[in-house]
Amino acid sequence: MSDTSAFMVAQGFEEYVYRRFGAPSLIRHDRDPRFMSEVFQAFAEMLQSRSRATLSYRPQANGQQERSVKKVMQSVKVYAEDPLQQDWDEIAERLVFVINNSFDLTRKETPFYLVHGWDARSTLKAMATSLRQALGSRQTR
Repeated sequence: MSDTSAFMVAQGFEEYVYRRFGAPSLIRHDRDPRFMSEVFQAFAEMLQSRSRATLSYRPQANGQQERSVKKVMQSVKVYAEDPLQQDWDEIAERLVFVINNSFDLTRKETPFYLVHGWDARSTLKAMATSLRQALGSRQTR
């Protein structure tokens, strides 16, 4: 997001969160001015979502989100350290998909499952299923 004004953050939230998952009942955020602005507060009110800021200078108050961002940033840094792989922005969504499909020990599920209610089919799983079906049809001939 090149422009991070309050209006653009609200527009990005609408596009990437609201359209995919519906209106959240609660938007928890740090005290970033973009989230504290009248524009974003009016947007949250329009969605009938409560907006709650964490305590100042206490990153642990927003711990789960901080850990998620840290994990994505570590993944991107590892990938982008190789000078031939400076296309990190093109693979960022793939990294997020991988993280969202990684088993969470605390919740005993993947984040994807907790949001959607089913596990995402991986390409490996899809290929294995296709291979099994192909082999099964050969054996029944």
